[in-house]
Amino acid sequence: MRLKLKQKMMLLPAVVAVFLVAILVAFIALGARSGGVYARISSSQVPTIELNREVMHRFPGLHRNVLAAVAAKAGGLESLSAEVDDLQSKLDLTRAVPGANLQRVDELKSSLATYWRNSRAAVTFAVEGDAQAASALARVESLAAGLSHELERAVEADGQAIATSYAEVAGLHRATTWTVCVLVLLCIALTVGLAYWLHREVTLPLAKLTHVATRIAEKGDLTQAIDVSAHDEVGELARGFQVMVTRLRNVPTTIQTVVTDLTTAAKTLTQASQEQVNFLTNQSRSLTEASTTIAEIAQTSSMASSRAEMVLRVAGQADAFSASGQESIEKSAEGLQQIRQRVGALVGSIGHLSDQAVHAGEIIGSVKDLADQSNVLALNAAIEAARAGEQGRGFAVVAREMRSLSGQSLQSTQRIGKILLEINQAIRQTVGIAEGDSEKMEEGIEQVLASANTLKEITTVVQESSQAARQIVASVTQQNAGIAQMTEVMTTLSSMMADVVTATMTAEQAVAQINASLGQLQELSTGFRV
Repeated sequence: MRLKLKQKMMLLPAVVAVFLVAILVAFIALGARSGGVYARISSSQVPTIELNREVMHRFPGLHRNVLAAVAAKAGGLESLSAEVDDLQSKLDLTRAVPGANLQRVDELKSSLATYWRNSRAAVTFAVEGDAQAASALARVESLAAGLSHELERAVEADGQAIATSYAEVAGLHRATTWTVCVLVLLCIALTVGLAYWLHREVTLPLAKLTHVATRIAEKGDLTQAIDVSAHDEVGELARGFQVMVTRLRNVPTTIQTVVTDLTTAAKTLTQASQEQVNFLTNQSRSLTEASTTIAEIAQTSSMASSRAEMVLRVAGQADAFSASGQESIEKSAEGLQQIRQRVGALVGSIGHLSDQAVHAGEIIGSVKDLADQSNVLALNAAIEAARAGEQGRGFAVVAREMRSLSGQSLQSTQRIGKILLEINQAIRQTVGIAEGDSEKMEEGIEQVLASANTLKEITTVVQESSQAARQIVASVTQQNAGIAQMTEVMTTLSSMMADVVTATMTAEQAVAQINASLGQLQELSTGFRV
Protein backbone atom coordinates (compact mmCIF):
# COMPACT_ATOMS: atom_id res chain seq x y z
CA MET A 1 0.00 0.00 0.00
CA ARG A 2 1.42 3.39 -1.03
CA LEU A 3 1.09 6.05 1.63
CA LYS A 4 0.56 9.76 1.02
CA LEU A 5 2.75 12.39 2.61
CA LYS A 6 0.13 13.25 5.24
CA GLN A 7 -0.21 9.57 6.15
CA LYS A 8 3.57 9.20 6.39
CA MET A 9 3.84 12.26 8.59
CA MET A 10 0.98 10.99 10.84
CA LEU A 11 2.46 7.50 11.12
CA LEU A 12 5.20 8.40 13.60
CA PRO A 13 2.98 10.28 16.10
CA ALA A 14 0.35 7.52 15.74
CA VAL A 15 2.88 4.81 16.70
CA VAL A 16 4.16 6.92 19.58
CA ALA A 17 0.58 7.49 20.73
CA VAL A 18 -0.16 3.73 20.58
CA PHE A 19 2.87 2.94 22.69
CA LEU A 20 2.01 5.66 25.17
CA VAL A 21 -1.51 4.22 25.47
CA ALA A 22 -0.03 0.73 25.93
CA ILE A 23 2.30 2.00 28.65
CA LEU A 24 -0.61 3.76 30.33
CA VAL A 25 -2.77 0.61 30.16
CA ALA A 26 0.09 -1.48 31.63
CA PHE A 27 0.56 1.04 34.41
CA ILE A 28 -3.17 1.05 35.16
CA ALA A 29 -3.58 -2.76 35.04
CA LEU A 30 -0.50 -3.57 37.11
CA GLY A 31 -1.29 -0.69 39.46
CA ALA A 32 -4.78 -2.05 39.96
CA ARG A 33 -3.39 -5.49 40.76
CA SER A 34 -0.86 -3.99 43.15
CA GLY A 35 -3.64 -1.97 44.73
CA GLY A 36 -5.69 -5.14 45.19
CA VAL A 37 -2.78 -6.88 46.88
CA TYR A 38 -2.16 -3.87 49.11
CA ALA A 39 -5.88 -3.77 49.94
CA ARG A 40 -5.81 -7.49 50.84
CA ILE A 41 -2.77 -6.96 53.04
CA SER A 42 -4.17 -3.93 54.82
CA SER A 43 -7.78 -5.08 55.12
CA SER A 44 -7.35 -8.82 55.77
CA GLN A 45 -3.89 -10.14 56.46
CA VAL A 46 -2.61 -7.36 58.73
CA PRO A 47 -5.72 -7.33 61.04
CA THR A 48 -5.66 -11.14 61.17
CA ILE A 49 -2.01 -11.39 62.15
CA GLU A 50 -2.40 -8.60 64.70
CA LEU A 51 -5.38 -10.32 66.36
CA ASN A 52 -3.62 -13.68 66.31
CA ARG A 53 -0.46 -12.15 67.76
CA GLU A 54 -2.50 -10.49 70.50
CA VAL A 55 -4.14 -13.80 71.38
CA MET A 56 -0.73 -15.55 71.19
CA HIS A 57 0.90 -12.99 73.48
CA ARG A 58 -2.00 -12.95 76.02
CA PHE A 59 -2.46 -16.73 76.19
CA PRO A 60 0.77 -17.40 78.17
CA GLY A 61 -0.44 -14.93 80.83
CA LEU A 62 -3.76 -16.71 81.01
CA HIS A 63 -1.96 -20.03 81.37
CA ARG A 64 0.24 -18.68 84.15
CA ASN A 65 -2.84 -17.36 85.96
CA VAL A 66 -4.45 -20.79 85.61
CA LEU A 67 -1.33 -22.50 86.98
CA ALA A 68 -1.23 -19.98 89.84
CA ALA A 69 -4.85 -20.66 90.65
CA VAL A 70 -4.20 -24.44 90.67
CA ALA A 71 -1.15 -23.97 92.82
CA ALA A 72 -2.98 -21.62 95.24
CA LYS A 73 -6.07 -23.82 95.18
CA ALA A 74 -8.05 -20.65 94.88
CA GLY A 75 -11.48 -20.88 93.52
CA GLY A 76 -11.89 -17.36 92.02
CA LEU A 77 -12.09 -17.95 88.30
CA GLU A 78 -14.16 -14.88 87.33
CA SER A 79 -11.15 -12.86 86.15
CA LEU A 80 -9.79 -15.84 84.27
CA SER A 81 -13.19 -16.43 82.69
CA ALA A 82 -13.32 -12.78 81.61
CA GLU A 83 -9.85 -13.14 80.10
CA VAL A 84 -10.93 -16.24 78.20
CA ASP A 85 -14.05 -14.49 76.97
CA ASP A 86 -11.89 -11.59 75.75
CA LEU A 87 -9.65 -13.99 73.89
CA GLN A 88 -12.73 -15.65 72.39
CA SER A 89 -13.96 -12.24 71.22
CA LYS A 90 -10.57 -11.55 69.60
CA LEU A 91 -10.87 -14.84 67.72
CA ASP A 92 -14.42 -13.88 66.71
CA LEU A 93 -13.04 -10.59 65.35
CA THR A 94 -10.41 -12.56 63.43
CA ARG A 95 -13.14 -14.74 62.00
CA ALA A 96 -15.05 -11.58 60.91
CA VAL A 97 -12.04 -10.23 58.94
CA PRO A 98 -12.61 -10.57 55.13
CA GLY A 99 -10.57 -13.37 53.67
CA ALA A 100 -9.77 -14.91 57.10
CA ASN A 101 -9.09 -18.65 57.44
CA LEU A 102 -12.35 -19.60 59.11
CA GLN A 103 -11.40 -23.24 59.68
CA ARG A 104 -8.22 -22.29 61.50
CA VAL A 105 -10.05 -19.69 63.58
CA ASP A 106 -12.69 -22.26 64.51
CA GLU A 107 -9.98 -24.75 65.49
CA LEU A 108 -8.28 -22.09 67.67
CA LYS A 109 -11.61 -21.28 69.32
CA SER A 110 -12.27 -24.98 69.91
CA SER A 111 -8.77 -25.52 71.33
CA LEU A 112 -9.18 -22.46 73.61
CA ALA A 113 -12.58 -23.70 74.81
CA THR A 114 -11.12 -27.18 75.54
CA TYR A 115 -8.18 -25.63 77.34
CA TRP A 116 -10.48 -23.47 79.48
CA ARG A 117 -12.75 -26.38 80.29
CA ASN A 118 -9.84 -28.50 81.41
CA SER A 119 -8.32 -25.56 83.30
CA ARG A 120 -11.53 -25.07 85.31
CA ALA A 121 -11.61 -28.77 86.04
CA ALA A 122 -7.97 -28.71 87.22
CA VAL A 123 -8.64 -25.70 89.47
CA THR A 124 -11.72 -27.41 90.88
CA PHE A 125 -9.76 -30.63 91.55
CA ALA A 126 -7.01 -28.61 93.22
CA VAL A 127 -9.47 -26.70 95.40
CA GLU A 128 -11.20 -29.97 96.38
CA GLY A 129 -7.89 -31.80 96.87
CA ASP A 130 -8.86 -34.46 94.47
CA ALA A 131 -6.19 -36.89 93.37
CA GLN A 132 -7.11 -36.21 89.72
CA ALA A 133 -5.69 -32.66 90.05
CA ALA A 134 -2.23 -33.72 88.94
CA SER A 135 -3.43 -35.53 85.86
CA ALA A 136 -5.80 -32.66 85.05
CA LEU A 137 -2.93 -30.20 85.42
CA ALA A 138 -0.74 -32.30 83.13
CA ARG A 139 -3.55 -32.37 80.61
CA VAL A 140 -3.89 -28.53 80.87
CA GLU A 141 -0.15 -28.23 80.27
CA SER A 142 -0.44 -30.39 77.21
CA LEU A 143 -3.44 -28.43 75.92
CA ALA A 144 -1.66 -25.12 76.62
CA ALA A 145 1.41 -26.25 74.70
CA GLY A 146 -0.76 -27.40 71.78
CA LEU A 147 -2.75 -24.13 71.77
CA SER A 148 0.43 -22.06 71.91
CA HIS A 149 1.83 -24.05 69.05
CA GLU A 150 -1.37 -23.54 67.04
CA LEU A 151 -1.29 -19.80 67.73
CA GLU A 152 2.35 -19.62 66.65
CA ARG A 153 1.56 -21.52 63.47
CA ALA A 154 -1.41 -19.23 62.82
CA VAL A 155 0.80 -16.14 63.32
CA GLU A 156 3.51 -17.72 61.18
CA ALA A 157 0.96 -18.58 58.49
CA ASP A 158 -0.39 -15.02 58.57
CA GLY A 159 3.18 -13.65 58.33
CA GLN A 160 3.90 -15.97 55.44
CA ALA A 161 0.71 -14.81 53.72
CA ILE A 162 1.78 -11.18 54.20
CA ALA A 163 5.27 -11.98 52.88
CA THR A 164 3.69 -13.73 49.91
CA SER A 165 1.51 -10.69 49.26
CA TYR A 166 4.51 -8.36 49.44
CA ALA A 167 6.41 -10.70 47.15
CA GLU A 168 3.44 -10.57 44.77
CA VAL A 169 3.51 -6.76 44.94
CA ALA A 170 7.24 -6.79 44.25
CA GLY A 171 6.65 -9.12 41.31
CA LEU A 172 3.95 -6.81 40.00
CA HIS A 173 6.33 -3.88 40.33
CA ARG A 174 9.03 -5.79 38.44
CA ALA A 175 6.51 -6.81 35.82
CA THR A 176 5.39 -3.20 35.51
CA THR A 177 9.00 -2.04 35.21
CA TRP A 178 9.88 -4.64 32.58
CA THR A 179 6.68 -4.06 30.66
CA VAL A 180 7.23 -0.32 30.58
CA CYS A 181 10.90 -0.74 29.67
CA VAL A 182 10.05 -3.16 26.87
CA LEU A 183 7.31 -0.87 25.56
CA VAL A 184 9.63 2.16 25.78
CA LEU A 185 12.42 0.32 24.00
CA LEU A 186 10.00 -0.89 21.32
CA CYS A 187 8.66 2.66 20.99
CA ILE A 188 12.16 4.05 20.68
CA ALA A 189 13.12 1.40 18.13
CA LEU A 190 9.99 1.96 16.06
CA THR A 191 10.39 5.73 16.40
CA VAL A 192 13.98 5.55 15.17
CA GLY A 193 12.99 3.21 12.36
CA LEU A 194 10.07 5.42 11.33
CA ALA A 195 12.27 8.52 11.60
CA TYR A 196 14.86 6.90 9.33
CA TRP A 197 12.08 5.82 6.97
CA LEU A 198 10.61 9.36 6.93
CA HIS A 199 14.11 10.75 6.40
CA ARG A 200 14.57 8.46 3.42
CA GLU A 201 11.05 8.88 2.04
CA VAL A 202 10.43 12.58 2.74
CA THR A 203 13.46 14.50 4.00
CA LEU A 204 16.00 13.27 1.43
CA PRO A 205 13.73 13.90 -1.62
CA LEU A 206 12.87 17.35 -0.27
CA ALA A 207 16.57 18.03 0.38
CA LYS A 208 17.38 17.00 -3.20
CA LEU A 209 14.64 19.25 -4.56
CA THR A 210 15.90 22.08 -2.37
CA HIS A 211 19.45 21.55 -3.67
CA VAL A 212 18.22 21.58 -7.27
CA ALA A 213 16.16 24.74 -6.67
CA THR A 214 19.12 26.42 -4.95
CA ARG A 215 21.49 25.65 -7.85
CA ILE A 216 18.92 26.90 -10.34
CA ALA A 217 18.41 30.10 -8.34
CA GLU A 218 22.13 30.75 -7.72
CA LYS A 219 23.84 29.36 -10.84
CA GLY A 220 21.01 28.87 -13.34
CA ASP A 221 21.93 25.16 -13.76
CA LEU A 222 19.02 23.46 -15.54
CA THR A 223 20.97 20.27 -16.34
CA GLN A 224 20.39 18.58 -12.97
CA ALA A 225 18.53 15.26 -12.70
CA ILE A 226 15.39 15.19 -10.56
CA ASP A 227 14.24 12.03 -8.75
CA VAL A 228 10.55 11.44 -9.52
CA SER A 229 10.31 7.86 -8.21
CA ALA A 230 8.24 8.79 -5.14
CA HIS A 231 4.48 8.27 -5.34
CA ASP A 232 3.37 10.74 -2.69
CA GLU A 233 3.04 14.49 -2.65
CA VAL A 234 6.84 14.83 -2.71
CA GLY A 235 6.90 12.80 -5.93
CA GLU A 236 4.13 14.95 -7.39
CA LEU A 237 6.13 18.02 -6.40
CA ALA A 238 9.26 16.55 -8.02
CA ARG A 239 7.36 15.75 -11.22
CA GLY A 240 5.87 19.26 -11.31
CA PHE A 241 9.34 20.68 -10.67
CA GLN A 242 10.72 18.57 -13.52
CA VAL A 243 8.04 19.90 -15.88
CA MET A 244 8.90 23.46 -14.77
CA VAL A 245 12.63 22.85 -15.34
CA THR A 246 11.88 21.36 -18.78
CA ARG A 247 9.94 24.46 -19.70
CA LEU A 248 12.64 26.70 -18.24
CA ARG A 249 15.19 24.99 -20.49
CA ASN A 250 13.29 26.28 -23.50
CA VAL A 251 13.20 29.85 -22.13
CA PRO A 252 16.96 30.73 -22.50
CA THR A 253 17.08 29.30 -26.05
CA THR A 254 14.00 31.28 -27.06
CA ILE A 255 15.32 34.41 -25.35
CA GLN A 256 18.71 33.98 -27.07
CA THR A 257 17.05 33.71 -30.48
CA VAL A 258 14.83 36.74 -29.81
CA VAL A 259 17.80 38.71 -28.47
CA THR A 260 19.85 37.88 -31.60
CA ASP A 261 17.05 39.02 -33.92
CA LEU A 262 16.37 42.15 -31.87
CA THR A 263 20.10 42.95 -31.69
CA THR A 264 20.40 42.78 -35.49
CA ALA A 265 17.30 44.97 -35.91
CA ALA A 266 18.58 47.41 -33.27
CA LYS A 267 21.95 47.69 -35.02
CA THR A 268 20.22 48.40 -38.33
CA LEU A 269 17.93 50.93 -36.65
CA THR A 270 20.88 52.56 -34.87
CA GLN A 271 22.85 52.91 -38.12
CA ALA A 272 19.82 54.37 -39.93
CA SER A 273 19.18 56.74 -37.03
CA GLN A 274 22.82 57.90 -37.03
CA GLU A 275 22.74 58.48 -40.78
CA GLN A 276 19.50 60.44 -40.42
CA VAL A 277 20.96 62.48 -37.57
CA ASN A 278 24.06 63.28 -39.68
CA PHE A 279 21.92 64.27 -42.64
CA LEU A 280 19.63 66.42 -40.51
CA THR A 281 22.64 67.98 -38.81
CA ASN A 282 24.05 68.99 -42.19
CA GLN A 283 20.66 70.35 -43.23
CA SER A 284 20.41 72.27 -39.98
CA ARG A 285 23.91 73.67 -40.50
CA SER A 286 22.94 74.75 -44.05
CA LEU A 287 19.78 76.39 -42.76
CA THR A 288 21.82 78.15 -40.08
CA GLU A 289 24.24 79.48 -42.70
CA ALA A 290 21.32 80.58 -44.91
CA SER A 291 19.73 82.30 -41.91
CA THR A 292 23.01 84.06 -41.20
CA THR A 293 23.28 85.15 -44.85
CA ILE A 294 19.69 86.41 -44.84
CA ALA A 295 20.38 88.29 -41.62
CA GLU A 296 23.37 89.96 -43.29
CA ILE A 297 21.23 90.75 -46.35
CA ALA A 298 18.56 92.19 -44.04
CA GLN A 299 21.18 94.35 -42.34
CA THR A 300 22.58 95.51 -45.70
CA SER A 301 19.07 96.18 -46.98
CA SER A 302 18.34 98.20 -43.86
CA MET A 303 21.49 100.26 -44.49
CA ALA A 304 20.47 100.69 -48.15
CA SER A 305 17.04 101.85 -47.04
CA SER A 306 18.60 104.38 -44.66
CA ARG A 307 20.91 105.70 -47.36
CA ALA A 308 18.08 105.76 -49.94
CA GLU A 309 16.08 107.90 -47.52
CA MET A 310 19.12 110.16 -47.19
CA VAL A 311 19.33 110.44 -51.02
CA LEU A 312 15.63 111.24 -51.04
CA ARG A 313 16.19 114.02 -48.53
CA VAL A 314 19.14 115.35 -50.56
CA ALA A 315 17.03 115.21 -53.73
CA GLY A 316 14.30 117.13 -51.92
CA GLN A 317 16.82 119.71 -50.88
CA ALA A 318 18.07 119.90 -54.49
CA ASP A 319 14.49 120.29 -55.66
CA ALA A 320 13.97 123.06 -53.18
CA PHE A 321 17.17 124.73 -54.28
CA SER A 322 16.08 124.45 -57.95
CA ALA A 323 12.73 126.05 -57.10
CA SER A 324 14.54 128.86 -55.31
CA GLY A 325 16.84 129.35 -58.34
CA GLN A 326 13.89 129.38 -60.68
CA GLU A 327 12.18 132.00 -58.57
CA SER A 328 15.37 134.06 -58.49
CA ILE A 329 15.77 133.96 -62.25
CA GLU A 330 12.17 135.04 -62.73
CA LYS A 331 12.71 137.91 -60.39
CA SER A 332 15.95 138.71 -62.32
CA ALA A 333 13.95 138.82 -65.49
CA GLU A 334 11.56 141.28 -63.93
CA GLY A 335 14.30 143.46 -62.52
CA LEU A 336 17.92 143.37 -63.58
CA GLN A 337 18.75 145.62 -60.70
CA GLN A 338 17.76 143.03 -58.28
CA ILE A 339 19.87 140.50 -60.21
CA ARG A 340 22.87 142.69 -59.88
CA GLN A 341 22.31 143.02 -56.15
CA ARG A 342 21.83 139.34 -55.75
CA VAL A 343 24.69 138.14 -57.88
CA GLY A 344 26.80 137.76 -54.83
CA ALA A 345 24.04 135.86 -53.08
CA LEU A 346 23.52 133.76 -56.18
CA VAL A 347 27.20 133.00 -56.38
CA GLY A 348 27.07 131.92 -52.71
CA SER A 349 23.95 129.89 -53.32
CA ILE A 350 25.51 128.29 -56.38
CA GLY A 351 28.61 127.48 -54.33
CA HIS A 352 26.42 125.93 -51.64
CA LEU A 353 24.53 124.06 -54.33
CA SER A 354 27.85 122.83 -55.66
CA ASP A 355 28.70 121.52 -52.23
CA GLN A 356 25.32 119.88 -51.96
CA ALA A 357 25.77 118.38 -55.42
CA VAL A 358 29.12 117.02 -54.28
CA HIS A 359 27.41 115.48 -51.23
CA ALA A 360 24.67 114.14 -53.48
CA GLY A 361 27.37 112.56 -55.65
CA GLU A 362 28.85 110.92 -52.57
CA ILE A 363 25.42 109.63 -51.55
CA ILE A 364 24.85 108.36 -55.09
CA GLY A 365 28.16 106.50 -54.77
CA SER A 366 27.03 104.98 -51.50
CA VAL A 367 23.72 104.00 -53.08
CA LYS A 368 25.63 102.42 -55.94
CA ASP A 369 27.79 100.50 -53.49
CA LEU A 370 24.63 99.34 -51.68
CA ALA A 371 23.10 98.27 -54.97
CA ASP A 372 26.25 96.31 -55.81
CA GLN A 373 26.23 94.64 -52.39
CA SER A 374 22.50 93.89 -52.74
CA ASN A 375 23.21 92.32 -56.13
CA VAL A 376 26.00 90.18 -54.63
CA LEU A 377 23.83 89.16 -51.67
CA ALA A 378 20.97 88.34 -54.02
CA LEU A 379 23.36 86.19 -56.04
CA ASN A 380 24.49 84.38 -52.86
CA ALA A 381 20.89 83.94 -51.79
CA ALA A 382 20.06 82.44 -55.20
CA ILE A 383 22.98 80.02 -54.80
CA GLU A 384 21.80 78.99 -51.29
CA ALA A 385 18.22 78.61 -52.61
CA ALA A 386 19.50 76.33 -55.36
CA ARG A 387 21.33 74.25 -52.72
CA ALA A 388 18.15 74.05 -50.61
CA GLY A 389 16.24 72.42 -53.48
CA GLU A 390 12.45 72.42 -53.27
CA GLN A 391 12.42 74.15 -49.89
CA GLY A 392 14.38 77.11 -51.34
CA ARG A 393 12.19 77.73 -54.38
CA GLY A 394 10.37 80.68 -52.75
CA PHE A 395 13.69 81.97 -51.50
CA ALA A 396 15.00 81.92 -55.16
CA VAL A 397 12.04 84.01 -56.31
CA VAL A 398 12.81 86.60 -53.62
CA ALA A 399 16.49 86.54 -54.63
CA ARG A 400 15.60 87.26 -58.28
CA GLU A 401 13.40 90.16 -57.23
CA MET A 402 16.24 91.50 -55.11
CA ARG A 403 18.63 91.29 -58.07
CA SER A 404 16.11 93.04 -60.33
CA LEU A 405 15.59 95.81 -57.77
CA SER A 406 19.34 96.10 -57.31
CA GLY A 407 19.75 96.49 -61.11
CA GLN A 408 17.10 99.17 -61.24
CA SER A 409 18.69 100.93 -58.29
CA LEU A 410 22.09 100.82 -60.05
CA GLN A 411 20.67 102.24 -63.26
CA SER A 412 18.83 105.02 -61.43
CA THR A 413 21.98 105.78 -59.48
CA GLN A 414 24.06 106.01 -62.64
CA ARG A 415 21.50 108.30 -64.19
CA ILE A 416 21.37 110.54 -61.12
CA GLY A 417 25.16 110.61 -61.08
CA LYS A 418 25.26 111.71 -64.69
CA ILE A 419 22.71 114.44 -63.95
CA LEU A 420 24.62 115.57 -60.89
CA LEU A 421 27.81 115.67 -62.96
CA GLU A 422 26.11 117.93 -65.45
CA ILE A 423 24.82 120.05 -62.56
CA ASN A 424 28.33 120.36 -61.17
CA GLN A 425 29.69 121.36 -64.57
CA ALA A 426 26.93 123.97 -65.04
CA ILE A 427 27.51 125.32 -61.54
CA ARG A 428 31.24 125.60 -62.19
CA GLN A 429 30.57 127.45 -65.45
CA THR A 430 28.11 129.76 -63.71
CA VAL A 431 30.54 130.51 -60.92
CA GLY A 432 33.28 131.15 -63.42
CA ILE A 433 31.17 133.58 -65.40
CA ALA A 434 29.88 135.34 -62.28
CA GLU A 435 33.35 135.75 -60.85
CA GLY A 436 35.23 136.33 -64.16
CA ASP A 437 33.34 139.11 -65.78
CA SER A 438 31.01 141.02 -63.53
CA GLU A 439 31.27 144.14 -65.79
CA LYS A 440 29.56 142.42 -68.66
CA MET A 441 26.18 142.57 -66.96
CA GLU A 442 24.14 142.27 -70.08
CA GLU A 443 25.98 139.27 -71.19
CA GLY A 444 25.72 138.04 -67.67
CA ILE A 445 22.00 138.71 -67.67
CA GLU A 446 21.66 136.78 -70.88
CA GLN A 447 23.74 134.08 -69.42
CA VAL A 448 21.58 134.22 -66.33
CA LEU A 449 18.54 133.84 -68.50
CA ALA A 450 20.26 130.97 -70.26
CA SER A 451 21.12 129.67 -66.85
CA ALA A 452 17.47 130.02 -65.96
CA ASN A 453 16.55 127.76 -68.81
CA THR A 454 19.33 125.44 -67.85
CA LEU A 455 18.13 125.64 -64.25
CA LYS A 456 14.68 124.68 -65.39
CA GLU A 457 16.19 121.64 -67.02
CA ILE A 458 18.18 121.04 -63.87
CA THR A 459 14.99 121.31 -61.86
CA THR A 460 13.39 118.79 -64.13
CA VAL A 461 16.41 116.51 -63.74
CA VAL A 462 16.38 116.99 -59.96
CA GLN A 463 12.69 116.14 -59.88
CA GLU A 464 13.41 113.07 -61.93
CA SER A 465 16.24 112.26 -59.51
CA SER A 466 13.83 112.70 -56.61
CA GLN A 467 11.35 110.39 -58.31
CA ALA A 468 14.12 107.83 -58.90
CA ALA A 469 15.16 108.18 -55.26
CA ARG A 470 11.57 107.53 -54.18
CA GLN A 471 11.50 104.47 -56.41
CA ILE A 472 14.77 103.33 -54.86
CA VAL A 473 13.26 103.78 -51.38
CA ALA A 474 10.13 101.87 -52.39
CA SER A 475 12.27 99.10 -53.91
CA VAL A 476 14.44 98.88 -50.84
CA THR A 477 11.33 98.84 -48.64
CA GLN A 478 9.88 96.05 -50.75
CA GLN A 479 13.23 94.30 -50.59
CA ASN A 480 13.18 94.61 -46.78
CA ALA A 481 9.72 93.10 -46.69
CA GLY A 482 10.86 90.18 -48.87
CA ILE A 483 13.95 89.69 -46.73
CA ALA A 484 11.82 89.76 -43.56
CA GLN A 485 9.54 87.14 -45.10
CA MET A 486 12.56 85.01 -46.04
CA THR A 487 13.90 85.43 -42.51
CA GLU A 488 10.60 84.25 -41.06
CA VAL A 489 10.53 81.27 -43.45
CA MET A 490 14.12 80.37 -42.58
CA THR A 491 13.35 80.68 -38.85
CA THR A 492 10.36 78.37 -39.25
CA LEU A 493 12.45 75.91 -41.24
CA SER A 494 15.21 76.05 -38.61
CA SER A 495 12.65 75.40 -35.85
CA MET A 496 11.14 72.51 -37.79
CA MET A 497 14.60 71.11 -38.50
CA ALA A 498 15.50 71.42 -34.81
CA ASP A 499 12.31 69.53 -33.90
CA VAL A 500 13.17 66.82 -36.43
CA VAL A 501 16.72 66.57 -35.09
CA THR A 502 15.37 66.38 -31.53
CA ALA A 503 12.89 63.66 -32.49
CA THR A 504 15.64 61.73 -34.29
CA MET A 505 17.95 62.01 -31.27
CA THR A 506 15.07 60.85 -29.06
CA ALA A 507 14.62 57.86 -31.34
CA GLU A 508 18.36 57.20 -31.11
CA GLN A 509 18.12 57.33 -27.30
CA ALA A 510 15.21 54.88 -27.47
CA VAL A 511 17.35 52.59 -29.63
CA ALA A 512 20.16 52.89 -27.05
CA GLN A 513 17.69 51.95 -24.31
CA ILE A 514 16.55 48.98 -26.42
CA ASN A 515 20.19 47.94 -26.76
CA ALA A 516 20.61 48.17 -22.97
CA SER A 517 17.48 46.04 -22.47
CA LEU A 518 18.78 43.56 -25.00
CA GLY A 519 22.03 43.40 -23.03
CA GLN A 520 20.08 42.57 -19.90
CA LEU A 521 18.14 39.90 -21.76
CA GLN A 522 21.45 38.53 -23.07
CA GLU A 523 22.82 38.33 -19.52
CA LEU A 524 19.57 36.68 -18.37
CA SER A 525 19.67 34.09 -21.15
CA THR A 526 23.35 33.27 -20.58
CA GLY A 527 22.73 32.92 -16.82
CA PHE A 528 21.15 29.45 -17.38
CA ARG A 529 22.86 26.21 -18.34
CA VAL A 530 20.71 23.86 -20.41
